[in-house]
Amino acid sequence: MATSTATRSANGLDEMTVGAPRSAREALQSGAISLDALRAAHRMRDGRSVLDVVVTIASFIAVPVLFGALPRWWTVVVLALFAIRNFNCAAQLVHESDHGTLFQHPRANRAFGNLFAYLLGYTRSGHRTAHMDHHLYLNTERDPDIIFSQPHGSAAAMLKGLLGDLFFVSALKRLLQYSQTDRATFSVSPWRRLTPRHVAQAVRSMVPVVLTQVVLFAVYTMAGGPWAYLLLHVLPIMTLYPLQIRVRSIAEHSFDAGYHPDSPQDAWVTRTSRLNFLERWIVAPFGQYLHYEHHVFPGVPNYNLGRVHRLLVDAGIPVPTNRSYFGFVFLKIRAGGAGRPASGPRTESARPARSRRGEG
Repeated sequence: MATSTATRSANGLDEMTVGAPRSAREALQSGAISLDALRAAHRMRDGRSVLDVVVTIASFIAVPVLFGALPRWWTVVVLALFAIRNFNCAAQLVHESDHGTLFQHPRANRAFGNLFAYLLGYTRSGHRTAHMDHHLYLNTERDPDIIFSQPHGSAAAMLKGLLGDLFFVSALKRLLQYSQTDRATFSVSPWRRLTPRHVAQAVRSMVPVVLTQVVLFAVYTMAGGPWAYLLLHVLPIMTLYPLQIRVRSIAEHSFDAGYHPDSPQDAWVTRTSRLNFLERWIVAPFGQYLHYEHHVFPGVPNYNLGRVHRLLVDAGIPVPTNRSYFGFVFLKIRAGGAGRPASGPRTESARPARSRRGEG
């Protein structure tokens, strides 16, 4: 058995499962899932990515065009929700680029990752710096996403966070996080120690973002008028978009009410979500809801995560789930939130009993 485990590690299993909980890694090392099946799940299909890119760009253009064709108050509401879906699609494509799974050619992978990051108002390099730390230090004080997931947050803290989302606070904090590109000096809370050098670096990094937003503003102005850009892009991306990120992050990573992790190892909590149609279509397009599978195998393209889910289930590996993003958050707030945080970097994966605490 020891020889078999060593062989599987040497054949790339360890590289495939960076950040996975101990329960999943031990099951995989035992041979519960074949390496051939795992390699097949990691196989990239550039044609699928081209389709996702084209559809997302077309959807961005469709919002001002549809508003220009039918400028009504109710179309603002509908198209704002459509815009949030577009933001989530673009963010998922940036996310795929971060992991090198958008396109096989590195230059195309970076170029389209940059494009969609610019459309969302930040840089891919900043996003990637933060996201890699999210995987490495999940739910600890070094996890950049902790400003949204609030794993140990009380009901009052979560409500305060949701309110801050609606008043631009969270969007500005995230922008400051993503203005950092050096992992050696990266700070989860850069707003607490702003310096002229940091501000200058942030301004320089935003030049291509500003140019992209100018082009987007021109598209909105030609199709629906200058106010369309404010109503259907700036306001949703600065308010409702961060709010739904918080809801999704809490549902995917926060602790169940009353759960107190004793160490960073026990703080590894990730859930997959069984969503209704609207939640899946607006908040979690491109397979985002298969989040446990992504954290177990971060190098699997989003369109293959369903295959990974079936492999895990067939192998008897528990997949923690919740049934609704918004339902989970509502129930957690009603229960009063969770306990104290784990501190320090994550050094090892969670024990099986701890990973099962994510089941909803």
